Amino acid sequence: MKEEYRQKLLTGNEWIDGTDKYGLTLTDDLDSLLSCAILQHIKGWNIESAFIFNDNKVHEKDKQKLDCYYKIADTDNEQIGVDFAKAEGKCFDNHLTQFTYHEEINSQAINLNRVQNIYREKYCKKYNLSTVLLLWSLYDLPKTKLTDELMMLLIAIDSSDAGFYTDKRWVGIHEYWINEVLDLPELLEFERSHTKEDFNKFKRELGLVKGRSKIWVEDKKLCTDIDLEAVNEILWWNTDIEIKLPEAEFYRNGIYKDNIVNIQGFPSSIKTICDNPFSYAMTSKYAVAVSEQVM
Repeated sequence: MKEEYRQKLLTGNEWIDGTDKYGLTLTDDLDSLLSCAILQHIKGWNIESAFIFNDNKVHEKDKQKLDCYYKIADTDNEQIGVDFAKAEGKCFDNHLTQFTYHEEINSQAINLNRVQNIYREKYCKKYNLSTVLLLWSLYDLPKTKLTDELMMLLIAIDSSDAGFYTDKRWVGIHEYWINEVLDLPELLEFERSHTKEDFNKFKRELGLVKGRSKIWVEDKKLCTDIDLEAVNEILWWNTDIEIKLPEAEFYRNGIYKDNIVNIQGFPSSIKTICDNPFSYAMTSKYAVAVSEQVM
């Protein structure tokens, strides 16, 4: 990551380079899991909690989705959200949460949209890459002489490639974030030499398609249909990073209403939409996903 942007993230959040011990909050996909693996590799922080979206597996529009927060029994560590936009507290994420230019949002969020003051009216200019790439760049992981498979994986996660293979008027935004901010020109050149179908084929082969590659809790254990072995085989060509689920039991610690709310008018902050948000992120200029605790 270019130094000026790293310093912006570091200011007031020196903990990202510190030695204090924290736990990690995993969410329900590969972006979060690999991001946790990076933090475990670099910082020695372990997954101690999990926030599972739509834990009750509701797909009907007229039924209430519920998110659940799980935690291991034997930890008192402060938990850091990973690919998880917390309303308050430490987190790493790639989401857009700022409604207005002057709004003060979570200052402990390691989020490029926050430090670049990208707010709702600038939605089309938001950081459009993964949390994995944010961390890969932040902690200066290898960026040269990577295998094609690893570059494909890094770009495919959270559909970061979508910002490049799109209408030409938007490509410059993607190029700005990946090249001028993250300082990953090799990945940009890789995109230029490949096609959208190359990425789609890779995603199908690895199961990185909608409705797949999820993480959930069953009988107090974290479970997944992500092909961990296939992902690790790609990672191990260039790194010592390994993705894996912890063996510990996870106990339900909170239940949250999961709602997509249409944004009406020009709200000044999330508090005008939800009294007590735990996590939230805009899914478009006109909608926001909110998790609000009920138990």
